[in-house]
Order: sequence, then C-alpha cells, then structure tokens
Amino acid sequence: MCATPWRPGCFRALSVAVLVTLAAVGCGNAQTAGPTGVPEDVVTMAPDVTLAHGTASIRINSPVAEASGSVDLMSRSGHLRVTDTSITTPADLVIVGGAGYLERSTGAGYVAVGGAVPAVLAGGDPFADLDLIRGTVHILSDGGAEVDGASAIRYTLTVDPGQATSTTPSARQDALRQALQGRTALFQMDVWIDAGLLVRRVEVSTDLRPTTPATRVDRLPVATDVDYLSFGVAVAPETPPPTVGG
Repeated sequence: MCATPWRPGCFRALSVAVLVTLAAVGCGNAQTAGPTGVPEDVVTMAPDVTLAHGTASIRINSPVAEASGSVDLMSRSGHLRVTDTSITTPADLVIVGGAGYLERSTGAGYVAVGGAVPAVLAGGDPFADLDLIRGTVHILSDGGAEVDGASAIRYTLTVDPGQATSTTPSARQDALRQALQGRTALFQMDVWIDAGLLVRRVEVSTDLRPTTPATRVDRLPVATDVDYLSFGVAVAPETPPPTVGG
C-alpha cells in the first residue's frame, strides 16, 4: 500500500475529447489490468471519463438493501428494482433529475424519497458518489482488484466535502450536498477504477454525519457499494410518476 499526497491544481478544465484521449494513454487492458497512470491523474479524470459514457447498468448494495437497474449518469435519471429487509417483493424506483420515487407494491402509488435513492440505500447515490471523488485531497493506492470481471485498482480517498462541492458542476451541487448529509470534515471513501479510467465501484459510508463513521464488528466501515457494471446501455427517458402521501 503506498500513500500518494494530492498535488494542488490537479482539477482542471478538460474537454470530454481530451479526457477520453488521456484515458487511453498509459493504461492496461480493461480485462487484464487496472490503470497504470499516476494515481492523482487517474482519480482526477475518472469522474468525467465515466460521465462521458452517458449510461450504465448498476448494482447498489447497502447493509439492509440492494438495488439493480440502469441509469443515465448525465441526466441523473433511471429505473431500479429495490429489495430490502422490510418487504417481500422488490420495490420500483424511478429517478428523474436526481429525484427518486418509490413504489413499494404495484398499484400503491409512488412516494418521493427526498433524494435519488431511499434511506435504505443511504450512501448509494450513483450520481453524487461520482462527484464525491472530485473532493480528493489524499490517495492510498490499495493494489489490484476485480469488480464483476473487470480488473481495477482500488484507491482509498480522503475527501474534502467543500472541495467536492466547489469542483462539481453547479447543476449537480444540491444533490451532492444532500449526499454529504451536512458533513464538512474530511472523510474516507473507496473507489475502484479500471484501465479505461472508468469508475467500477464506489464505497461510501451509509452515515457521514459522525466525525468517525460507524464500523462493523470486524472494523470494516458500515458502507454502501455502487457497482457500475457496464456502460452505454439503453436507458428509457423517465418522467416523474404521480405521487401519493405528499
């Protein structure tokens, strides 16, 4: 494990075309190796390279629930099926413009969840979690790993919430603030990035409000994973469904 301090000025304006070009330089094969670039450059470019692919099929795993489906990363919309310990059949989650609407049983009507995902998936906002990476101020490179058959490098990031917010496009900042849960102190998160500089997994604590997030009995963090399984998938346009109960 090697520690890599963050270099000032790493975040810079790059066009999508330049990002994609840089992603192909100095990287291994996506099926056999993770990125070979300097960690600061890899982590800096990964959010925008990932967003440039537009859509993705994803899987979210929290301590009490899981979800799977497809999302449009740019418009922050999508359709997921959610299963948690309190229901016997999957719930339907529609996301439009970063706002989620959940129907727990067919015909019961949709309820706004107050964010992209319901509370049972806290820490698993597939859009805001990418923007959290922009707040990186320190990197630990944790070596090679595999995420759903794709080789990647795992990085443990120290994130500054203020930097994450200020470097995120303005249209996405409110959703990022909500995902931060009011957190202003530095915190750690893990990210897995493949040879094409695509984010393959993000792991974020379910509760960022405590200065030191909760851990399990094995001392691992109580966290939610978002896996980005494939990119460029078909995602039907979504419109807000009629809601019940406010």
